[in-house]
Amino acid sequence: MKPKFLKKILPQSYTMNTAQKPMHAGEIYHLWDALTASYRVINIAETYQMNTQDQEIHIFLKALVEGTLLLRITRLEKLLKDAGFAVPPHPASKTLQGKPGVGQEVKLIDEEVLKVMLTLAHSLLMLDARGVGTATTNQAIREVFIDLLKKTVMAHDILMKMGSGRQAFNPSPPATASPGTLNLGEVYWLWDGLGYRHSTIVLLETYITNSNDPELKKVLNHGLYKIALPQVEKIETLLKNEGFTVPARPVTRTEQLPAGRTGKIILRDSEILSVVITATQVALDLHTNSLGSAYRGDMRELIKSFIFGEIEYLNMLINLGNQRHLMDYPPNVTAKV
Repeated sequence: MKPKFLKKILPQSYTMNTAQKPMHAGEIYHLWDALTASYRVINIAETYQMNTQDQEIHIFLKALVEGTLLLRITRLEKLLKDAGFAVPPHPASKTLQGKPGVGQEVKLIDEEVLKVMLTLAHSLLMLDARGVGTATTNQAIREVFIDLLKKTVMAHDILMKMGSGRQAFNPSPPATASPGTLNLGEVYWLWDGLGYRHSTIVLLETYITNSNDPELKKVLNHGLYKIALPQVEKIETLLKNEGFTVPARPVTRTEQLPAGRTGKIILRDSEILSVVITATQVALDLHTNSLGSAYRGDMRELIKSFIFGEIEYLNMLINLGNQRHLMDYPPNVTAKV
């Protein structure tokens, strides 16, 4: 029996039952992502296993491959099959191509090369994005990470286009039966991002009401009306165009209390700024990570616009914090004796 791919409301159960209970889009997406990543681990480990003459390394890599197959792949495949999904085929073993330590006899096919390079590019995306969020004391250092992130996004785009054109990748299953539909991973990240932005709106409106500082309120209003609400609008539109019902937005809080008051809880400007910076760093990580699961062109362009909008906003927040001496910096270090 074939599964009915995705009901209209997430994250309620929408696929066939597993042995326990139905799974939602996020659960299936992460199972699929973990499975295909495990295939790549075996591919890389076997290649390196055939390239090393060190007995200890060889034993470790062999155990890694066997453990990944038995403890990860077998379990993940069973869960996906129980839910009615066909899993991708296992990659061909590299250990049958020659003798250990003779790497010239081990060959990677083009699709395997592209998969490995895309995995590495995605890892670089995450590292560069975290560098942007971490560099709070030095604008020049932050600009270096921003530039690196832009270049890595370009490389990721090229790899994604090249591999998709050759059908080298294994994206998660389609979300609906419509031609050209978003896949489960793309729908999950949109849904997850929408819920995150709802929380962002609640926080920003609460903090705007809590602050009497005109300059801080200006920056918070920018985050609300130029970042959070426009992102919500774009995500809702894309989900609706795909046939999904979106949840209601949170009730506005900007007019509930006079400015500078949130009931009995008073927040300092430094506390407000710290939370908003952390939330923006998390959003940047979330959207950078989601780029690794986005295959459709309009989805990738939407995510990239979110990423660079959040980088611009993060710059505003950090600059204001530095001007007001509101930042809690990590300890300074130096290589000098």
